[in-house]
Amino acid sequence: MTDSQGCKLLWNRLGVAARTTGDRSKRRVRRLRAIGAALTALLIAGLLPGAADAIEQPPAAQPARPPRVEDQWKAKLNANTVAIVAGSPEETYLDITHDLAVVLNDDNLRLLPIVGLGGAQNIRDVLYLRGVDIGITSTQMLRYFASTGELGASLETRLTYIARLFSEEMHVVASRNIRTIEELTNKKVNFSDAGSTTQVTARDVFGLLGISVQEVNLSQADAIEAIKRGEIAATVAFSGKPAGFLARLSAKDNLHLLEVPYSRSLQNVYQAGQLEPALYPSLMDSNQAVPTVTVDSVLITNNWPPASERYRRVARFVEELFARLPALKKPPRHPKWQEVDLNRELPGWQRFPLAQDLLQQAQFEQFRAARAQGRPVVETAEDKQRLFREFREWSDNERKRQ
Repeated sequence: MTDSQGCKLLWNRLGVAARTTGDRSKRRVRRLRAIGAALTALLIAGLLPGAADAIEQPPAAQPARPPRVEDQWKAKLNANTVAIVAGSPEETYLDITHDLAVVLNDDNLRLLPIVGLGGAQNIRDVLYLRGVDIGITSTQMLRYFASTGELGASLETRLTYIARLFSEEMHVVASRNIRTIEELTNKKVNFSDAGSTTQVTARDVFGLLGISVQEVNLSQADAIEAIKRGEIAATVAFSGKPAGFLARLSAKDNLHLLEVPYSRSLQNVYQAGQLEPALYPSLMDSNQAVPTVTVDSVLITNNWPPASERYRRVARFVEELFARLPALKKPPRHPKWQEVDLNRELPGWQRFPLAQDLLQQAQFEQFRAARAQGRPVVETAEDKQRLFREFREWSDNERKRQ
């Protein structure tokens, strides 16, 4: 064999060996792959110990954490709290809102009275002050701001009223050496705080009476002391009788109440009223009541969207007010609650929708009971529709007569 032939033989053997080795490696890889596939199948099927740990599981849902105590209190206190802006401690408004809080507050409603600056400022606060839901003002102040446009246009559509409440009497307190309101001409007279209901309304009344005075602006307590010192002649206050700031006066203070004549110039705007001796025995010159004029107080709120949280809270207040009014009329609540008639309307202004619905429901039930005359009645759908039409006609006629 030549060297050349020997080399070829060697290369051939090496090639055969390489091919053999390669085939074996390929078969080994295929066997390993088959074994791996089987093991994977077993793991997936959960047939091997530890299968549950070997397979990656999605993270378990964490149990919901209970709200923090702080968050629970925040939610509870804010859910049903209604803020109502009233007046100063010298005014009846604050007594009335305190009565509301005492009678209406429970687990589902908390009324939060706010010391205010009177009916004029209360309208501004209801419109623009954050957190104020309801306010007490006077019909005169609503007319005033609606006519002047001072608080913007279309006030009648931006505010709603819940109910007319009670009369606020004009009190004019002067030294006893002043006998009539006309004698205050050119003298210093307190018209209460600047921007208050009393200031705006007193200016109007004195203007209609043709009496020109030098206006000063003091709190009622300061004004009483100023009269005693001879610094001013009189003070004016619009407040539901009995006015709290006058209860502390005695006969030795030498003060009395002046008559406000119900002249023709006042009759288109104001109602006639009187101040009884039993309420102010130390401020009377005789046992006769002192004539005066009055304006009506009214409970107002914003024209909230019906789906809003603010509407829901005010609606809750309205429900409780209508349901518990009889309790507010009982002692020891303020005597002015005796004057409240929820049916009284405020022409030119829209009532809070739920209040209007509750009134109509109550009126319809009264009408229905009167028609039944105590007899049980089985009504068809047609009967109810007819009765409701008759009720609407009756209601419209009653409204026209008011």
